[in-house]
Amino acid sequence: MYLIELSDYCLNPIGTGNGLNNSYFALSSGDACSMQTDSTDDAHIFLKALATLVRPVSGTYRFTGKTIDFSDYRELLPFKKKIGYIGQDSAMISNRTVRENLLLMRFYFENSVSISLDENVLKFLKLFDLEDKLDLRPGELRPVDLRTAIAIRELTKSFDVLLLDRPEHYFGFKSFYIFNEILENTLEAGHAVVFFSRDRSFIETFSNRKILIAGGTLTKVPL
Repeated sequence: MYLIELSDYCLNPIGTGNGLNNSYFALSSGDACSMQTDSTDDAHIFLKALATLVRPVSGTYRFTGKTIDFSDYRELLPFKKKIGYIGQDSAMISNRTVRENLLLMRFYFENSVSISLDENVLKFLKLFDLEDKLDLRPGELRPVDLRTAIAIRELTKSFDVLLLDRPEHYFGFKSFYIFNEILENTLEAGHAVVFFSRDRSFIETFSNRKILIAGGTLTKVPL
């Protein structure tokens, strides 16, 4: 069974892109799929579609064999819990503290507001030197710290799939090095990753399969 399977999938274009036309895509556990494209906008919209942030024009999205219903946001939440997405348009809720943002998904699924950050989150906060910023609101953080806090939120989900949009632009140099180490451990755990990157070293290190999106068509690329 595939983690993600898109059938006859069509997406409206954004910016200067072409969108996606009647395409098929399947992702299995352990896949580390890098994307090549003739349009950055097409890479962006495809990753957002995988993250269930964009509703298709037509086609079917199956996650671990279950067909996703995009008509009700609440129906998407169990799937969003299993998908980490780190991209340029990722955000936090502005009127909540960093701590509250990191706990929001657990508040919802555990139906409690008395829970605290787990050891894995605290470990990542220490690695990225954000321990003293937990009680600040997103607008009070430096942009690089905000992006890193968002990444920690996504990395510490109980995800099956991690989606990355140009991680080399997302993190500062030091944080990108730390992130690479974390990603190596994630892949060892058998999670799947789909990413768009221009960093040749990152691509060569992490990808074990490639796809091409060109002219609105998705195809496999031999390694």
